[in-house]
Amino acid sequence: MLKNLVRKTIAVGAVTLLSTHAFAGLILETYSSGAETPDTIGGYAMTDFAVTNGTGNTSTSTVASPISGNVTFAGQGGAAIALTENRANSVGWWNNGEAGNRDYDIYTTDVSWIEIFLPENTRAFSFNVGANLSSGSNNAWLVANEINGGAGVSKSRFNVSTTNTPGFGIYADSSNNSCSAITSVIIDPDYWGIGNFSINQSECATVPEPSSISLLALSLLGLGALRKKRS
Repeated sequence: MLKNLVRKTIAVGAVTLLSTHAFAGLILETYSSGAETPDTIGGYAMTDFAVTNGTGNTSTSTVASPISGNVTFAGQGGAAIALTENRANSVGWWNNGEAGNRDYDIYTTDVSWIEIFLPENTRAFSFNVGANLSSGSNNAWLVANEINGGAGVSKSRFNVSTTNTPGFGIYADSSNNSCSAITSVIIDPDYWGIGNFSINQSECATVPEPSSISLLALSLLGLGALRKKRS
C-alpha cells in the first residue's frame, strides 16, 4: 500500500511540475500621448534602444537590440522592407513625451502594414506610434503574436494623428510560471512612424511553485520510507 501511495505521490508531483511551464499568452497596455514610457512593464525591467545617427536620409530594415539579436521590419507577406530613420525631435508631428525631452529614434514609412519581428526570448516590448494625419477616429490597429501560437493580442484599434502619439507595451503573462514570448507585432496606419523602442529579453524561469516543491518533498520522503521498510 505504501509503495502504491509513493508512486501516486510522485506522479502527482511530476504533473504539477510540468504544469508550471504552461504558455499563458500576451497582455497589451496602452499609454496616453505625451506619457513617458514606464521603466517596467508587467514586472519586466525594460532597456531602451540606443540612439543612432539617423538624419532622415538613412534607410534600414533591421535595428540592433540593446540586449541581443535584431528587430527586423517586414511588409505584408513577410518580405523585408526598409524604413527611414529619423529622430523624434526632428519630426513636427511626433509628440515626444520622454522626460527631459530625451531624443530617440523613430522609423517612418508610407507603407500601411509593418510587421516587427522581435529577437529570441523577448518577454516585453514597448513603442510609440505617430502619424502626419488629422483624423480623430480609430484609424489604426495592431496585433501581437505569441511564440507558440497561443493567446496573442487580437486586433486592437487606436487613433493616431498629428496631436496623438500613443504608446504601447506588450508583455508575456508570467503568472503560474508561464513562459510566453513575443515573436512579432503588426501595425497598420498610413503615413506614419514607429519608435521609442524598449525591450526585455530573458530566459524562462523554471523554479517550481511552492505547491510543487511541497509535493516533490513529500515524494522523496515517501521514497525514503519505502527503502527503509525494504531494508
